[in-house]
Amino acid sequence: MKRFGMRGHARYGGVALVVAAAAVAVAFAAATAHAASNKPYSANVHRTLNTPNSFTLTLTNDPKASQSLGSANFTAPAGFVLGGVTGIGGTGASGFNVTLSGRVVQFRAKSSSQALAKGQTVSADVTVTGGISGCASATWIVEAKQSNDFSGTPGNAMTLDPASDLTPLGSFEIVDIGTPIAVAPFFTPTILLQQYTSTTTAYDTCHNVKNYSGAAVTHHGLTGATYVPGGGQTLSWSGGTGTLKLTPSVSETDNTITVTDPTTGISDTSNFFDTQQKICTFADTDACAWQNGNGSIKASAPKPLTGSLGVGFDPVANVSFVCGGSGSALGDTVITIAPHDTPTDDYQVTLVYSKQVSGTGNANTFIFCISTDNGLTFTQLQACSTFSTTPLPDCVVDQKRVTGGALQVILNLEPGDPYVAGK
Repeated sequence: MKRFGMRGHARYGGVALVVAAAAVAVAFAAATAHAASNKPYSANVHRTLNTPNSFTLTLTNDPKASQSLGSANFTAPAGFVLGGVTGIGGTGASGFNVTLSGRVVQFRAKSSSQALAKGQTVSADVTVTGGISGCASATWIVEAKQSNDFSGTPGNAMTLDPASDLTPLGSFEIVDIGTPIAVAPFFTPTILLQQYTSTTTAYDTCHNVKNYSGAAVTHHGLTGATYVPGGGQTLSWSGGTGTLKLTPSVSETDNTITVTDPTTGISDTSNFFDTQQKICTFADTDACAWQNGNGSIKASAPKPLTGSLGVGFDPVANVSFVCGGSGSALGDTVITIAPHDTPTDDYQVTLVYSKQVSGTGNANTFIFCISTDNGLTFTQLQACSTFSTTPLPDCVVDQKRVTGGALQVILNLEPGDPYVAGK
């Protein structure tokens, strides 16, 4: 980033800072908890990985169980139409048959000796051909018995672990993440003033809010962002709503956040959002143009060939500099120029200071200074005409008075900015 100001041009905080100065001075399972039992088991239903119209039903005989599990019935929610069983898995799969009877999925051990031993599992993928849209409840009902023919007295029933999840996740929805408007007539790309919040709601397959946790978070474009809580890219879930707070470390554009459930592949991606107050990208049709809070200083540049270019305005009180014998910035303002993604060529930025802030003196009595070390030191920019090398260094292409008496300066800036592409 670069900072520039009249009577000083500065690169600061990884952006180009320009100061100009007068040279004269310079959801849980729908099961009821039961008393401790010697026949505990768990059951789960989730959408089959990346297969929207299929559900995976899983039975697990508890590792502490003293009995085997021989049979179970999963009953689909009201209105569901089951299409067929497409696969059987789990450590006990070879010993089970799984068939459909209306809305009931029947798990049966082929013999009592092939029932699920403690710790074993059996699962089945079942297609659904109708009923999901507009359903009232997404919760499946399950019963399991010790016998392999689903018979026997009530004492033959197994006891469901209340932590089982029989209400499968259906979708995520991420609230739009807004790009902030100006909170002041300046901004500092490396010291962003706003924390961004992503709110994601988990819904079951009937679009009811689901009690949920465990999604993974990935992002596009947020180089070096700090995530809260936990310092990692994690959501804090409460009542089916996950909240992720993040603070970008550099000015960035076209960011997205994606929330994904690793078991099912269900995901949602946020809208694109920027972390800069004002930004121009390669996708824009016009040149980049900005102005400070009262419009007395304006900046413009051709749109970048790649990435983006941002400009912000900071009160000089935030930056201590000495350049050309002065530390007083024209208009009491330094200018932050922040390219994102490495430019391949030099680029030009045009700055216009109104007569209100630049007075009526000769345009050539103003100097411009730049800092590339976060404002610790500043160097006066020379006229580009004094250099015969190619490519040119950071330099002044032209400075003059324009219509209305405003002071205009055109800067040539090198592509190798200290904080380009988040470095």
